[in-house]
Amino acid sequence: MFIFLAIIALSILIFFHEAGHFLMAKIFSVKVEEFGIGYPPRMGGVIFEKGKPKFFWGRKNPISSSDKTVYSLNWIPLGGFTKLKGEMNVLSDKDSFSAQVWWKKVLVSAGGAIMNILLAVAIFSFLCLIGIPRDLSQENLVAGKIVGPVTIQIGGIFPDSPAFEANLQVGDILLDIDGQKFTEVAETQNYIQDKIGKFIEVKVERKQKIITQELSVLPYEDIFKDENNSEESVLNKGFIGVSLSKTALVRYPWHQAIVKGWSMTFYLLGQIFYGLGLIFKTLIFKHKMIGGVLGPIGITQMISSVAQVSFIYLLHFVAVISVAIGAFQLIPFPALDGSRIVFALFEGLRGRPFNQRIEMITTSVGFYLLLLLMVVVSFREIVNLF
Repeated sequence: MFIFLAIIALSILIFFHEAGHFLMAKIFSVKVEEFGIGYPPRMGGVIFEKGKPKFFWGRKNPISSSDKTVYSLNWIPLGGFTKLKGEMNVLSDKDSFSAQVWWKKVLVSAGGAIMNILLAVAIFSFLCLIGIPRDLSQENLVAGKIVGPVTIQIGGIFPDSPAFEANLQVGDILLDIDGQKFTEVAETQNYIQDKIGKFIEVKVERKQKIITQELSVLPYEDIFKDENNSEESVLNKGFIGVSLSKTALVRYPWHQAIVKGWSMTFYLLGQIFYGLGLIFKTLIFKHKMIGGVLGPIGITQMISSVAQVSFIYLLHFVAVISVAIGAFQLIPFPALDGSRIVFALFEGLRGRPFNQRIEMITTSVGFYLLLLLMVVVSFREIVNLF
């Protein structure tokens, strides 16, 4: 049930991304040869002749579709594409992508990311209007109003930590530790840190079920092995590998909800780009990979887990993923939208098109490298399921 819901949510995000490219192409009269939901092989599709739909099955296009957009449904879910005329070859036709001026290429290429960002703004604004989960320690409640119970919640789990091994999950509500209730994150952390080398009994609520687990409290260096934090105040304290936050649903007036929607989206966008920059910096200068890479299966699992908490948390996470998709596509790596934007900007600076052959070869190589990465990551995620 929740996996199916997660697949639908991810498909909607990808649909909106591709719809952004589609709409920008239509605005600038660039011919869209095919707008596909899912990845080939094709299941079937539809074309419109004189405003009337004409359905067909199989891979072959109808003979009458040469000058029309094919709207297709494909067998492999969790994807989608917009095939533009002149996108992968050089054409001088007025309605081809390759024949457009540089700034139109930039906008068509950025259309998907723009749509993902606008979708996130809409979702965040809607949630701010009805009640959005917020960390109260970082929230200014001058404009907002708390509309739900205040709880201490698990916001993150560190891999291979006692919390991870005990199967605690993001979104779990902390009820008590060793029978003692807490109202502040700081006092909760202090209690855990003082129990170094001992066991604690943690009681949480998940999907209206009460779960009790016994966890060992380990030294800092046993959990955060790659953090290189030598502060004695940290090294002498105990941890279980969770991040905690004091959360509640907060509702805003409609005008503040719209402002919050924009500010939350662009704050998140900035944080994602900062994180990506940190990953590349660490990889180049320290030859280490921090963080991890999620494929479609991993993202679907995460969406499914969040969906089990509540529909509001699902919407919130979908907005976060939407921003992440938009940010990822703006990376100037061959085959991503960011590389097309860079090529178009370079064309605008030098006053003439970039060598199309080099661009096509670079894009093709980048596409196969990304495909290989996706296959490797997906294989690892499938193995981890068992």
